[in-house]
Amino acid sequence: MKHLKYLLFIATFLLAGCWDSEESVRMLYVHGIGIDYKEEEFHVYVQIISFATVARAEQINQDVMQSEVGFIKGKTIDEAFAKLYRSVDEKLFFGHLSFLIFSEDLLKYGKLNEVLNSFTRHINTRYQTWTYATNEPLEQFFLESPMLRKPITLTKLANPLNSYEQDSFIEPVNVRKLIIHLNEPSHITRIPYVTVKENWNTKKGDDPSFHFEGVALATPTDFKGYLKKEDANGLQWISKESITSYITTTIDGSDFTFTNKNKSVKITPIVKGNEVKFHIHISLSTLVNSFDINISEKIVREAVEKAVKKEVIETYKLGLEKNSDVYRLSESLYRRHVGVWKKLQKNGVIPLTEDSIDVKVTVEKVKAGRTIYKNTIETP
Repeated sequence: MKHLKYLLFIATFLLAGCWDSEESVRMLYVHGIGIDYKEEEFHVYVQIISFATVARAEQINQDVMQSEVGFIKGKTIDEAFAKLYRSVDEKLFFGHLSFLIFSEDLLKYGKLNEVLNSFTRHINTRYQTWTYATNEPLEQFFLESPMLRKPITLTKLANPLNSYEQDSFIEPVNVRKLIIHLNEPSHITRIPYVTVKENWNTKKGDDPSFHFEGVALATPTDFKGYLKKEDANGLQWISKESITSYITTTIDGSDFTFTNKNKSVKITPIVKGNEVKFHIHISLSTLVNSFDINISEKIVREAVEKAVKKEVIETYKLGLEKNSDVYRLSESLYRRHVGVWKKLQKNGVIPLTEDSIDVKVTVEKVKAGRTIYKNTIETP
């Protein structure tokens, strides 16, 4: 009897820690959220997933639904979610929220700050959540299935770093980096611009996929516009996060595409009185993938350096046309010469002109991939 009392006493303490725990099967996991703003209301799309069907990639049951999308409207974000809670069977859990998509109208109406305020104050949301912008209907981003019917947690939107390693065209931006960019000079952020395209096919028809097409330039209260496709090419050379970048140029009438890795970039503000210029030095290694004429290493270096420099300058000028400091040069001056920055800045941004940058590109190494640097098949 004495031992039984001891056991009951110990069990009381052990079980007490489980009283306020949540049952995983009694929760719905939010995977992605899209937010639009129309007619003075927030339009919110919420994608929930079942981890029971996506936990094991090799055992996906194609007959079982991987996700479901809810839609609700509200005068505020919180009101929209309050309405959404009334239509769900279980608790919504935001700890696995992977991505947020903002509509163009939301950015134009200056509602980005309000949305971030709401999400960062929620107890379960994380700063690692990826962010995107689009001018296409939001619903389609939540209804598309991943390629080859893989788990929905492996889409490009939920896991952008995997494909970024192979092609670093547009740098993914999470909530943490978004907030840092908006808080610090020049108070502008480059949100990846995403679209849905039907360029893959299966036996059953088209298989739409997500595309990173460029960036949306936004401040906490304003939308500056997009840099799409070729217009955004210069960003990959300035980003310190980029791993692999491609560039195509013409040499002696033949087109070459070079793969570039091991890139480093250094931006140095040069101050002379109240005049500031920025020296941008980019160094990289280039890989010759395919060629049908024999060219010297010197010609390859010159061609790549010239092509990269051209893209950097073109993107910079297109940014100026949108009244945007796309390379965040104001931040560079703020870090190195805060006194000068304070004299020149207006709303955190310093005045920039087309002559404000001086770009130098250095190709450190020229490689030829797995084989030697000559044609695979010699022309007779």
